[in-house]
Amino acid sequence: MLKSSLFFLIISTTVFAADKPDPCQLFEYCRGTGTKRSYQSSSPSPVSSASFNPSNLSSLREVGVEAIYQPGNAVLFDLASGNGKIGALISPNLENSFFGNRGIELDQDYFKRREGHEQYKNKKISFASGLKLIDKKIFSVDLGVSAKYNEDLRALNPGYGASVNLGPLRLGYYRYKDDIKIKFQDNIDLKTGIPYTFLYNAPDYEEKFWVETLTAGLRIKNLTFDAGVIKTRYKFYNENTRIYLYSASYNWHTWLFLGALRKEYSPNFHYQNAQLVEQRKKEDAYYGLQWLANRHLILGANYNFFLLKELSGTLIVLF
Repeated sequence: MLKSSLFFLIISTTVFAADKPDPCQLFEYCRGTGTKRSYQSSSPSPVSSASFNPSNLSSLREVGVEAIYQPGNAVLFDLASGNGKIGALISPNLENSFFGNRGIELDQDYFKRREGHEQYKNKKISFASGLKLIDKKIFSVDLGVSAKYNEDLRALNPGYGASVNLGPLRLGYYRYKDDIKIKFQDNIDLKTGIPYTFLYNAPDYEEKFWVETLTAGLRIKNLTFDAGVIKTRYKFYNENTRIYLYSASYNWHTWLFLGALRKEYSPNFHYQNAQLVEQRKKEDAYYGLQWLANRHLILGANYNFFLLKELSGTLIVLF
């Protein structure tokens, strides 16, 4: 029932949309005109942009389906829609990916996943929507809301955000509630050597927490810069988690070039040279390329989108 309601809300945003798909409005880069994005413009797509702030979706127009494929893993799909004043997105949760938060993950599970080049899996579905509240030439305000549904806990967690545009500068704030359920099985705490089931006197672990995101962006013609920080305080760990993201994009004719740097400060182990090492500061880079083939099709390639040092492909279809 929940998924059907969210899908209906997304489709309903296209009631006043234009007759033909406009990639300049949906994925916001145009033939020879430079980027026009009012959302996180150096993110690869609306799904990564919405993970920073749902208000970034306010400028979406038309209906688009995105598919991201990494060999050896299931294809991820997301659906975006909008009418130029309100936009919406339904997608899987991007925890433990380059543009997502660092979720709680047991060390042995993380090691096996990295060894097998497997994406982080959860049973969460994310919905986000952005609305243009004020839309002036050099000043605008966008509002956003989100809802994350976790099938493991059958809980719907809310979120809210806002963004302000001052000429070429954009500032944003986003806060949302999240949760997690972990099954310990036979895993042990690598720092103590003690089984988790003994430490917590339970076969599994549940936690609810809040996540805060601050963002700033600057657009200069065809070049865009964005910076953001994701802050989380887990009870499971004895230290806070902070993630700093710096990204840039350049639009040239029908091509979009993207690059990003991620600096993560967390108590999680770091995978390096086929082993886990204790390292609070972790750095990763992302590179992406997108090509606007025609008004209905965008093709893309990514490096390290899922934080696995992997290559993945993106297909975006506009209706």
